[in-house]
Formats: sequence, structure tokens, C-alpha cells
Amino acid sequence: MFPYLMSYKKYVSLGVLVLQTTSLVLTMRYSRTLQAEGPRYLASSAVVCAEVLKIVACMLLVFRDHSFSVRALNRVLKEEIFNKPLLTLKLAIPSGIYTLQNNLLYVALSNLDAATYQVTYQLKILTTALFSVSMLGKSLTIYQWLSLVILMTGIALVQVSSFVICVSGQLSLKPTVIEQAVCFFDC
Repeated sequence: MFPYLMSYKKYVSLGVLVLQTTSLVLTMRYSRTLQAEGPRYLASSAVVCAEVLKIVACMLLVFRDHSFSVRALNRVLKEEIFNKPLLTLKLAIPSGIYTLQNNLLYVALSNLDAATYQVTYQLKILTTALFSVSMLGKSLTIYQWLSLVILMTGIALVQVSSFVICVSGQLSLKPTVIEQAVCFFDC
């Protein structure tokens, strides 16, 4: 159609994605570290609420795709979920891991500063690339490998800057090793 319009949409989409990701992390960090009266909310409750909202949004989209017909929505749900129990059960494993990851995300954000968390969380890109090369036999271009090296260097620099030399000369950690490990395993 119009190439300049497609390029424009690509950059707007990238900007919205960056804004959404950073605002999510900063909002979650703020809400988990807020010193307010009373107990904090449970991270597991937030994860469940987010998943319920996603299910409702997906069902509304399916409802819209089938001309706002309740009968068609019920048919699709029956055909795709209830009539395929083995496939639905296979999806339970990744969804359980995803739920664990989201709970660990709240633990990490409660204990790490937002910048350290955000950069360390990008290790998921590195692990995905390495697994796709080693397990799936994918090949990466020289620019992709160079990007991974730059990403690793940035992560290493942020992790090294987490170490602080105290006035007394002792080495201390800002975030504990356990907190860093939670963020690492969250990848």
C-alpha cells in the first residue's frame, strides 16, 4: 500500500511497546515497594487477575470475530477446549511455568531496583537465542551474534555496578545474591 505508512506504524508500535514495558516495570516496582499502612497485595492475586483479564479479552475478540453470536462462541469454546482435552492439557505445562515466572517477576521487583531488574530480565533474549541455536538448529547472522555480545556486555556491566566498595574497604552487595538469582531464573 503506502511504504512510508507501514514504516511509520512499525516505529509507533516499537514506541508503544517500549512505553508499555517500562511503565509496567516501574508501576509494579512502585506498588511493591510502597510504604503504606496495612499489608501489601499478594503477588499471586495480581497474576491471577491479569490472567482473568486476558481470558476475558480473548473471549471478547472471539465473540466479535463470530458476529457477536453467543452460540458461535460456545461452539468455538467447545471445539477448541473441551473437545481437545489432550491438547488443552499439553498447554497446562507452559502456562504453569508462565504463572511461576510472573510470580517470580513480582518477587524480583520487590527486591531489586527497576534498572537492575530490567537489564537482567533481558537475559531471556540471550537464553532464547542460545536454546534456539543449540536445540532447534537455528543459525544466527553475524549482526545477531554481535547484538547478543553487546547485550551480554550491558548485563555484565550492570551486575558489576551492583557491587559497592564500602568506606571500610569491605565488599558489599546492593541486591543480595538470592535476589539476583530470582531475577536470573525469571528469564
